[in-house]
Amino acid sequence: MLCDVVILYNFNLLNFYDHMAKKDKHQHQHKPQQKAQTIKTVSAEEGIFVKLDTWFEKHSTKLFYILLLLSTLFSLLLFDSKVSEGGDDSSYIQRAWSLLHEHTFPYFQGPAYPVFLSVFVKMFGLNVIALKFFSVICQIGFVWFTYKTFVKRIPYTVLFALISFISFNAFIQYYASQTFTETFFLFVQSICLYVTFNIIDSIDADAGWIDGIKKDYKKWLLFGFMFMLLTISKSIAFVTIAGVLLYFVLKKNYKQVVYAIVFFLIMRIIYQLLTTAIYGANDSNQLEMMLRKDLYKPELGHEGFGGMIDRFFTNFYTYMSMQMYRILNIRNVENDAKYILPGLSYITAIIMGVFTFLSYKKNKYVFFSCLYMLVLCGGVFFGVQANNMQDRLIIIAMPLIFLVLFYGAYELAKRSGILQFLVLAFAAVMLLVTIGKSSIIAEKNITALKKNLNGDVYYGYTPDWVNFLKMSKYCADSLPDSAQVLSRKPNMSFIYGNGKKFAGQYWVTTTNADSIKMEWQTKKIQYILLPNLRMIPGKNNGRIVNTIHRMLGPYAEKYPQNVKLVKTIGTIEKCELYEITYGPATIPLK
Repeated sequence: MLCDVVILYNFNLLNFYDHMAKKDKHQHQHKPQQKAQTIKTVSAEEGIFVKLDTWFEKHSTKLFYILLLLSTLFSLLLFDSKVSEGGDDSSYIQRAWSLLHEHTFPYFQGPAYPVFLSVFVKMFGLNVIALKFFSVICQIGFVWFTYKTFVKRIPYTVLFALISFISFNAFIQYYASQTFTETFFLFVQSICLYVTFNIIDSIDADAGWIDGIKKDYKKWLLFGFMFMLLTISKSIAFVTIAGVLLYFVLKKNYKQVVYAIVFFLIMRIIYQLLTTAIYGANDSNQLEMMLRKDLYKPELGHEGFGGMIDRFFTNFYTYMSMQMYRILNIRNVENDAKYILPGLSYITAIIMGVFTFLSYKKNKYVFFSCLYMLVLCGGVFFGVQANNMQDRLIIIAMPLIFLVLFYGAYELAKRSGILQFLVLAFAAVMLLVTIGKSSIIAEKNITALKKNLNGDVYYGYTPDWVNFLKMSKYCADSLPDSAQVLSRKPNMSFIYGNGKKFAGQYWVTTTNADSIKMEWQTKKIQYILLPNLRMIPGKNNGRIVNTIHRMLGPYAEKYPQNVKLVKTIGTIEKCELYEITYGPATIPLK
């Protein structure tokens, strides 16, 4: 308005008063309306989100500690005191035990978690419940460092949505009471992100190579150590360092690219030299197993280039259209291939691409998280056999996936009050769904937890597993310590057999009786544990895991006098124990 007055005054001096008076009158009729419209637009942009961000920021410390407390409470309510039927969690316990008692370094499947778990094994032995509390501690640390990593770096509404997701989500909380490596990995990963963001904050583009090192060498040493630890937590985590390098390259921080490579390699080489000197060379065949077409059928050979591409896209469809949405509680479907929707995977990829570009323009920390998450998912899609559809393979990327999705929605909705309301309404509904689902699971879990804590270690298992685990304990209690027993799930037998080691038969190596005889005789097998474990957990439809059956059958047919039934436990889905010897074949009567 001041500008209009000055112009009016000048034109009045030039005797154009009448003309300008009319024009000024016309402007005064429309100018207030234009100003009101501008104020309305700004109000929409700075509406619900800004108010929420301001409120969350004001109460951030109190809110965080409340969420941390609730996260710990959910970890306890959802605490599963049994080992899983998959067997990998039992394997980590056994590797920790072997490290302590046999000085065998757990190179296979990532040694970091068994190494840290061995501290708890040293204190509590094979007490499964006590060992599982290490994961609860890791969950607390994961929530803590996630908050410390992103506070003041992303909008507070997005931050507390992320903390709520990782605190209440039943899929994430499930691993907080397991001896799988996932929660430990998430904990270490959160520290890696925290260290990396602090390095990003301290980048001085004008600093020379030497000055850059002098200024931040402590941070880079911690960076190298933490990413070394991350890469020995899961083999697939080697790709994460590529995500870091990609960010620095795109941001033209070339000195940081060199620093990251050098300090990571220094820590990795130190680790290799120390472990090799103390425990011997790594004899793990994990890379070979990763390249197999089928993990449990080595006779099928390894994937070629085309096979790896097919594997990538099959996993891409599985995890981006089914598992991701299951974990987000958006798709309430079973873990079944029939629910895979390739089209939804491509839509998800497009959304991720748009949000990545958006974050590049808006927030460097979210942009880094996008790149890191995309590289990590790519590593999983290439590195895992396509028939391995476990949700735990993508769970390590889910916090960052959620962050990218929610931040993208937040940014796109900022300029519209209606969109802000819709985004927050949807988020509120999903939060209630997530809490509700976790609460229902917790309510069902409490009964089993009470039974297990009161000494009924088998409560919660189906009869096939109860009989199998009881037979494992029988072998430990009744057979000589030196007796070599073959088991389909040797690591679970080890846990419930009070630390007795069992030999494993993970796949059918041969169905030729003489070859079977040679293989088992070489392993010095004296007993065979023969359960009737369900092919589909929870469904007793007669289909069982028949790996050992398919080998014992031909051997017993040719050498019947060498197979003797020793013990049977259970009547429904029974488990049998056979003693075997290695005499000559029976000569058929004429």
